[in-house]
Amino acid sequence: MRFTQGVRRLLTLVCLTVVATTAQASSVWKVSSGDNVLYLGGTVHVLRQQDYPLPVEFDRAYLRADRLVFETDLAQLRTTDVQQRMQRAIRYGDGSDLSQRISAGLYQRLATIWQQYGLPVEALNGLRPSGIVITLTMLNLKQIGVDAQGIDDYYHSRAVKEGKPVSGLETVDQQIGFLATMGEGDEETFMRMSLDELDEAATFVDDILAAWRQGDLDGLEHLIVEDMRRESPAQYQTLLVGRNQHWMPQIKAMLRDRPVEFVLVGSGHLAGDEGLIKQLQLAGYQVERLQ
Repeated sequence: MRFTQGVRRLLTLVCLTVVATTAQASSVWKVSSGDNVLYLGGTVHVLRQQDYPLPVEFDRAYLRADRLVFETDLAQLRTTDVQQRMQRAIRYGDGSDLSQRISAGLYQRLATIWQQYGLPVEALNGLRPSGIVITLTMLNLKQIGVDAQGIDDYYHSRAVKEGKPVSGLETVDQQIGFLATMGEGDEETFMRMSLDELDEAATFVDDILAAWRQGDLDGLEHLIVEDMRRESPAQYQTLLVGRNQHWMPQIKAMLRDRPVEFVLVGSGHLAGDEGLIKQLQLAGYQVERLQ
């Protein structure tokens, strides 16, 4: 199923292989280097109430881990300062407007959809494509019942409450940078695809959550990776391949020490030949599904 890269990234970032198993499916992998181990879990950043309880493998990895590692510092991400920086990042800083970067017809269509969600058209002024798609996506997800705490937030909150150390693989500034540049340079295509396929969010959520729960990396590659690799190769390199390459040395370092880490990243980062699972196997580590 084709699905807009704008909405897909937000569902896998806001919302991102090995052969799928036919038994004892799991969304969590055990990675070993001699006696040293870590656990690698693929997450979905937005969930429905019906998606709880989570697969038992997540709790098993959490209980065995000494430290949790997320894509970024989630506590810092929630601070007022960072939230304000994110708000600035999704707006044009030079006084310009998206209406100057897309056709008049597409902008009018956007304004109509924007108002259908109960938003004043004036609120579009100055917003970058990422800010617009984030807003529409989150409102759409709420309408279809995707309003529960995501896996990352759930385990971050639990770790903090129970005194388990947490850390991030990248800085919040890096995450803000990824967010700000979504759709830049090809605003017309990005926005048209986002609006065309926004209504498919309910079907996509069902598909991706089914693939995630089954630990179906082939399915996740099809849903998340393939279209991005084909239709947005530059963003595929930036948002998936480049970040995986940045994370690999950190993961290798974790496998050289004794504390046990539980690394939680978006499921799209695990799938495909350039995903973390395959790259760890190629690097010589033993990778097996947690049972």
